[in-house]
Amino acid sequence: MRILQVVPRYAPAWAFGGGVRMTYELAKAWVQHGHQVTVFTSDQHEGGRQFAELEERMDGIAIHRFRNPVNALATRYPFLFFRPTGMSDALGKIKDKFDVIHVAESRGPHNRWVARLAPRQQVPVAWSAYGGLAAGEGARRVYRKLHDQVFNTRNIVRRTNGFIAQTSHEEEVYQDFGAAPARIRRIPLAVNGGDFQTLPPRGQFRQKLGLGDRQKLVVAMGRIHWTKGMQLLVPAFAEAVRQVPDAYLAVVGWDHGYLGEIRKKVAELGLGDRVLFPGPIYGADRLTAYVDADLFALTPGVFEETSLAALEACACGTGCVITRQCEIPGLDESNAGLTVKYEIGQIARALAVGLRENCARSWGPNARRMVLDRFTTETVARMHEQFFEELCD
Repeated sequence: MRILQVVPRYAPAWAFGGGVRMTYELAKAWVQHGHQVTVFTSDQHEGGRQFAELEERMDGIAIHRFRNPVNALATRYPFLFFRPTGMSDALGKIKDKFDVIHVAESRGPHNRWVARLAPRQQVPVAWSAYGGLAAGEGARRVYRKLHDQVFNTRNIVRRTNGFIAQTSHEEEVYQDFGAAPARIRRIPLAVNGGDFQTLPPRGQFRQKLGLGDRQKLVVAMGRIHWTKGMQLLVPAFAEAVRQVPDAYLAVVGWDHGYLGEIRKKVAELGLGDRVLFPGPIYGADRLTAYVDADLFALTPGVFEETSLAALEACACGTGCVITRQCEIPGLDESNAGLTVKYEIGQIARALAVGLRENCARSWGPNARRMVLDRFTTETVARMHEQFFEELCD
């Protein structure tokens, strides 16, 4: 098949989250399976930077980047300043060039352009929202509701041929926007299993933090933003420390304007150096953090469906405490961690349980087995391919 991916940002702009890594890993697998993969994306890089090259081949993937005029502002205010110049024109010239379009993420101009232009050229579209279609909370809920009214998200759904949902909740979200259940496929998020076959030795990340092997370490990895739930994780950790006095929390990630608030909360709770901020970690180095963690924790209050970082931690043999807003289907049933409500008391109790020696010994191997059996890109890419073939018939 000739597959066109249309995504707002692409590898190696890892700071923009799991959607960037997931689309790239899927594309690599499709190329390995003999398909032709082309990507339309923006030139947006982390920190407001731009990619220098607009045309690039990476692992057999043909990447076409379109200039976004003001990337520094687009990073903070994408709803106003994310406008990759020329992408719409390119999407208007795809007839007979591609068999299927895989569009990722939600509420960007790329979604509207694909929905408007692909049907005219008889190219079927499969949409992976990657958690971005749910209503959100606070100001985000207001913005998303307004966006859906102004740009008629229900009409975009109506013009889309198929939908890929990570969880039962995401299936319900698609249906709330008018997608017929028969057009939805449940396909999980995934990791590249090959990246986790050989893991780094334990101790490298702890050494950077100034910790020994005996201290208990909780790692939270992701953008430092209010949507990731750090405002609950930090006070929950403070409660857990009363039961596990030798515990530390490492908040790993790129600051999206919320680091100051979290540091203030840490100081208010008297946690001192118990909460560490080593900054973002990318590439193979991120595995050192997962390997050295006794427990991985992520507690968003906004639905993002499955967390790719949590899956990666599991693949490294580390159990998880996560809220249901970023669930891993089957985590609790596999005795690989706990899925809890977005509530300080529940998170604190789960952290204390997960840091017990017997849980660390059992959750980790179970988590690794679960991911390598069910959540690898090799398996999940085949599921996408089968769905694409159905859409093309």
